[in-house]
Amino acid sequence: MVVCPVCGKEYANSSSLLKHVKLKSRYDPMHMAFWMEFQKYMSTPREDWAMLTKTDLFREFLRERGGLL
Repeated sequence: MVVCPVCGKEYANSSSLLKHVKLKSRYDPMHMAFWMEFQKYMSTPREDWAMLTKTDLFREFLRERGGLL
């Protein structure tokens, strides 16, 4: 289980959470701020990211923020 750090809703995996945050960011300012933070994180690529998917990057982003165990 993965919990949305913005609203606390539980999701089965980080892919579902990524979709949730992306969709909610269209009309919820708090989700939008979180989405923009993720976009900023992605805009500074690292060497080891070459083979990672967007979901993998989102998972790494959550780990670094302390939102995923």
